[in-house]
Amino acid sequence: MHHAQSQISSMGSGGGFLDRPLSAREATNVEQILRVDATNYLYSACVSIGDALHGIDRSLFTWATVKLYYSSFYLLRSLLALSGRVLLYDGTKPRTLICKPGEKPNPLGGTRGTHQAVITYFAKSFPNSPLLSQDIVSEAPFKWLMRQREEANYVAGRFGDPQCPINFLSIVRSGVRRSTAEYISDNTYLYAFDPAHAILALPVETLKQVIAHPNLDITANTEMDAQRLLRSLFADKAGPMRDMLALLRI
Repeated sequence: MHHAQSQISSMGSGGGFLDRPLSAREATNVEQILRVDATNYLYSACVSIGDALHGIDRSLFTWATVKLYYSSFYLLRSLLALSGRVLLYDGTKPRTLICKPGEKPNPLGGTRGTHQAVITYFAKSFPNSPLLSQDIVSEAPFKWLMRQREEANYVAGRFGDPQCPINFLSIVRSGVRRSTAEYISDNTYLYAFDPAHAILALPVETLKQVIAHPNLDITANTEMDAQRLLRSLFADKAGPMRDMLALLRI
């Protein structure tokens, strides 16, 4: 279970779900727990991106699509957590909480499922985020990415692999290593909202936003086994993908 969810589920007046405002001490404690969650989400996102890159190189585009979507889902949760915001559930009811004294959980209306809830909460919390500054083919960027995942998972009766979908053509033509390096070095959002690149460029751009967040403890995921896995994922026949390893500081 997510650490913040577990904590808040036992903070109510009767030992149940939080039903009163946070005290100053509780707000500080929950915020610290959220930062642990944030680093865990980041790790899950990095594993998902690395696995997706290997999938693209092996023409396994369906699962690469799914993993790139999930990486963005984890990264949005990380950005929310780093800002002291938590999406949690009172039973099946989504609630949002800002970790400040006097705040208590509020309903998040108009959503269905955790994935849509995360995207909705992020958009409500950060309407001016550069990650939301442009649409992708007249669709909000993370909803576009979600739709790619849903089509890959649910619409097609059979995986199209090894046929390369149009969303991956530019990446395959340039090569995964070169494309990833270009997305990391881009500071103008040239690729993140371009449908020819966004399937990978948007998750990479979101990863950059998490890494740059002042509340992130980038050294938190320092276990040798974790770093060894990430180094193996961000490598190919030409060797380590140094741009990505430098971004992650491993």
